[in-house]
Amino acid sequence: MAEEKKKINQIYDALVDSEESNLNIQEKEILHPEDTESKESLKATPSTKPVSDSSLNYYDNREENYQDLLLLIADAEKEIADLKFRKVLMESDFPTLLDYFKQIFIDEKLSVSAIAKGALLEYFTFELIKPLQNQELYLSTNEFSTWESKHFNLAYRLTSTNEILFSFMMPTSDGKFRNEKIKLMEVAPETMRVKVLDNAVLTLLKDCYNKHIYTSGQNSMFSREMNDVIANMKELGFEFEENLLDNSKPLDLSVDLHHKTPVDVLDKIFITTMNHEEYDFKKIGENSYLVALNDHQTVTIKQSADQTTSLKLDTDRKNKSLIEFFGSYPFLVPLTITDNQ
Repeated sequence: MAEEKKKINQIYDALVDSEESNLNIQEKEILHPEDTESKESLKATPSTKPVSDSSLNYYDNREENYQDLLLLIADAEKEIADLKFRKVLMESDFPTLLDYFKQIFIDEKLSVSAIAKGALLEYFTFELIKPLQNQELYLSTNEFSTWESKHFNLAYRLTSTNEILFSFMMPTSDGKFRNEKIKLMEVAPETMRVKVLDNAVLTLLKDCYNKHIYTSGQNSMFSREMNDVIANMKELGFEFEENLLDNSKPLDLSVDLHHKTPVDVLDKIFITTMNHEEYDFKKIGENSYLVALNDHQTVTIKQSADQTTSLKLDTDRKNKSLIEFFGSYPFLVPLTITDNQ
């Protein structure tokens, strides 16, 4: 029995470390943070895996596509905003269009697309010449920035000084249009003033009575319809400088001509007045003459030493434009033109 007990003890000793043979219960070890850090530092640091070229290309392309997308979004937002603005323009009355004109072209406080600027000029000029609606007014499909009406066309463009220049074309007596446009008037929205170019009126007179390109009926019609436009622009708040086209008041103005009236012209006027009971022609001073017409209307001709002529027109109480005045007295038209003009 003792022999067997000895063998069991030997087997146990072989299986258990002699230092642990005493199975004592130990307290649970309490770890402190510094101990943890020190132990963590003992752990092997994993090596960083290198990024392949294909991965770099992917992220580069992704970033590039992202930036492109942002630009596309910004462009789309600008386009939508511009479309909304063009819609606002279509719904605007003249005072609103005038305000936008000043913000965009004069003060440059508002930036819009070229299409929106073109639309603004279209709507703005339409409001100015609106009475021509009665003469089949429409925007030309053949000429850039041109309004066509039954009897003549009006082209418009914005000048470098932010004024709107109107030029006109009218069919000749054979039904064809002249190749060149005649500059007619300058509209300044900033100052709300309009200047009618007197040379345009004089050109019409010459083309009618000297070159016979237009008829007197065409000239009268042009004067009548453009005076409807002038009246409309005045209602919109524009002021007009004294000019040869306006027929809203009697003519009482001086016209300075850059030529001396030929003697044969004076002779023909003298002969005509002498053959008409209501007319008279007389000399009132050195190189000065007075043509008396019916209804107390007069023309004073004064020639200067510098080879120029001054005409003083007075229609008394009759409202007339220069075109209408010379339409009534065509024998006086040669006063305004010369053969070399």
